[in-house]
This record gives sequence, structure tokens and C-alpha cells, in this order.
Amino acid sequence: MDIQLKQILIFSKNKTLIAICKEALSTGYQIDITIDMDVTINLTADLTLVDADAITQNKQLLPLFNISTSRFLILGSHWTDEQQIEALIHGAAGYCSLTVTSKVLLQAIENVLKGDVWIQRHLISKVIGVLVQLKSTAVTTDAEQNKFESANLLLSLSKRELEVAKMISLGASNKVIASSLYF
Repeated sequence: MDIQLKQILIFSKNKTLIAICKEALSTGYQIDITIDMDVTINLTADLTLVDADAITQNKQLLPLFNISTSRFLILGSHWTDEQQIEALIHGAAGYCSLTVTSKVLLQAIENVLKGDVWIQRHLISKVIGVLVQLKSTAVTTDAEQNKFESANLLLSLSKRELEVAKMISLGASNKVIASSLYF
């Protein structure tokens, strides 16, 4: 039986980031490395891991996330909440800090490959707030585009993430959420 390996593309010049990714993905994945985002757009990788520093240096990379068929997980160690939310709005599947363990990084990668979004728990309410704000302030011809982006972001949340978001919006504590979802 031939098992097809998931293709992971690492977009980075940073040797430390590349080493961390390779360690987390030690088996079960086909790994390629590139420093050219044009290659990333034309490739059909299942997931592209993107160095946050590359985006910080070139904001033109963010809109490219919507062009590729690959899902994008941004990896860094110092991005603000606002930068992470902006990346989500532009089509990234999430942000993972490089300060996490290899096990957590692998979990983030596997969740994004399954179609989930990977963000820090405290960002869920902020993301929902941004989506609501986008919806309520869209009054120009850009209104349809903002609505489309908001809807896409909401659609990118898994059923479980939507349950958690709903509980947060109702003011439930982490303990209540965890117990009701059997964490």
C-alpha cells in the first residue's frame, strides 16, 4: 500500500527556523525549502510554513496567501496580536510561535493540514471583534469585499472553534468552556 506523504514547503532563509521545522516534521512528511515566494504560489504543497520575518520585511507577501492553493502557517517569535489578525484576514491559516515545543509545532501543523485555524486562545475574541467591526463599518463599494473576507475567515473556523467562540462571546470562563467541551 502506497501512502502519499503530505508535502510541506518551508519559506525561509533562517537556518534556525528551518532546523526547528525539520525537527518537528522528522517523519511522515515530504519537506521542501524555498526562499522564493513565487515558487510557493505555483506549487501545490499541502502546507507552506512561512517565516514571519519575511512578511515583516515585505508586506506584499500577505495578499499572496489568497492566490495559492496551499494553506499557510506563519512561524515567528515576536508578532503582535494585530499582525497575527492581519495575516488571518489575508488568508493565513494561523500563526505559531517558534518558542513552543516541537510537539506543539507538530500539532499546529497537523491541525492546519486538517483544515483548522491555529491561533492563540486569547485571540479568538479579538478576531471575532475584528470580523464584527469589518462587517459594521463596510459602507462603501468595499463593503462586499470586506463581507467576503469576514465570511471566509468565519468559514475557516472548525465546528469546535466556533463552539468555543460562541461560549467566549457569551462570557464563559476558560474553566466552563473546557469542562463543557471535555478538555
